[in-house]
Amino acid sequence: MATESEAGMQQVEAELKFAIGADDPLPALGELVEVGPVHEQHLRAVYLDTQALHLVRHRITLRRREGGPDAGWHLKSPLPDGTRLEVHAPLADGPGRLRVPETLREEVLATLGHALPDGPDGALLPAAVLVTHRLELDLLDPARPEVVLARLCDDRVTALPAGETWRELEVELVDGDDALLRQVADTVERQGLPLAEDPSKLSRALGPRPERARRGEGPAADGPAADVVLAYLAAQVAVVVGREDDVRTDAPDAVHKARVATRRLRSALRTFRRLLDRDVADPLRQEIRWFATALGEPRDAEVMRDHLLVAVDDLPQHEVVGPVRERVSTELEQRHAAAHRALVQVLDSDRYRELLDQLMDLLAVPPWRGRAHQPAEEVLPGLVADAVDRARTQARAAERAEGPQQLPLLHEARKKAKAVRYACEALAPALGAEAADAAEVWEQVTETLGAVQDAALAAEWLREVAAAAQEAGEPGYTYGVLAAQAVRRAQAARDGEMALARALEHGWP
Repeated sequence: MATESEAGMQQVEAELKFAIGADDPLPALGELVEVGPVHEQHLRAVYLDTQALHLVRHRITLRRREGGPDAGWHLKSPLPDGTRLEVHAPLADGPGRLRVPETLREEVLATLGHALPDGPDGALLPAAVLVTHRLELDLLDPARPEVVLARLCDDRVTALPAGETWRELEVELVDGDDALLRQVADTVERQGLPLAEDPSKLSRALGPRPERARRGEGPAADGPAADVVLAYLAAQVAVVVGREDDVRTDAPDAVHKARVATRRLRSALRTFRRLLDRDVADPLRQEIRWFATALGEPRDAEVMRDHLLVAVDDLPQHEVVGPVRERVSTELEQRHAAAHRALVQVLDSDRYRELLDQLMDLLAVPPWRGRAHQPAEEVLPGLVADAVDRARTQARAAERAEGPQQLPLLHEARKKAKAVRYACEALAPALGAEAADAAEVWEQVTETLGAVQDAALAAEWLREVAAAAQEAGEPGYTYGVLAAQAVRRAQAARDGEMALARALEHGWP
């Protein structure tokens, strides 16, 4: 019997699943019940969980199902007597359709408590997609045919994107009792159909993943390259989703972490594009870039504020003429606040919600192609080597340039170096120490070249702050001193070139 709660419609589910061959006939149940007509359904369910599969490991399932009479969001959690409590919430249309309803999210938190981590580790992302062709038969009371005692579901299931298929029978009580369920089970088993080994469709689709997650194991080097890339993409989407509330409130480091995640996403879609359908990946990269730009505005103002305040504090007292610190702080705080307000508007937009849906779709059914399903250790190092070649080409262009022309080329070299760094990070969980060591080497490149870029940006920001100071009638001397320092730091690009040269000589991959 379904009842309504604050979380949505809920009911206690009692069911059994049986294994059945692809061509086996349905069991004869006429001695127990009257069998009603067949109803055909086409179902598509996206199951969501954390990256570490916290829900599945606590016997909880959360899915978004399309098709059939009970289309909607379903949350199932175990009860002490072995049955399951099922809570429903309606589907939403339009952008944001894959966002978990807040009522169900709160129900998950109430059920798991401290077992569900905060932030990205607790983000609920697609873990599996099951497409089911269902033939459903009502099992009726022979004395009162209007009473549905149970339902028999003949399900032919396909797990995406791998494409594994199987058939199973499911018997779920409606108005019948446990005694009837036991009788049905005995009758079905006597006809040669055993209880299914896997307790749920999701359990079968996930295979060994929950146990590997419990042990903290990631994708394997000899496993599919797709698994390694997907794990990295999921980790970045988890940051975007898991940090959204913190980004809205401008919590410390939240915008920075979300921005880095968008950079890693765009970079991975570029580096590993030979494994992905570019008709899907390339437009998605552009949308991620749009969101990254919105994140960048408040982050840049925040970084420059801190950078310039330190520079002011480091000056000898006699070099600070006028209310320089107050001017820098006020100007950049105002810019940061305005940029953050604009960012919140982006988070409230349909375009952002549609981007989240696209990211969820990417994780649910990745558009793999090419060698994606070949061993990671054979496929991925070559793609990283291609990224290294792109960094090498850009480095040579920067080396040939001189003076002001060199800075933008070094900035491009830094972006190419970041792509290599992120690719090595993606491979490290599966390929081990060599990839991890290479990531550290390339991180040094990006940090060194980043200091050059920060100095160049500081000079630009200082000119704008100095203009505001001049308009207010304040002395401009100190801004000239700071700008000269920034220009000197930006021109000291030799350290960045040397770090890049060392990385190119590192020898991996």
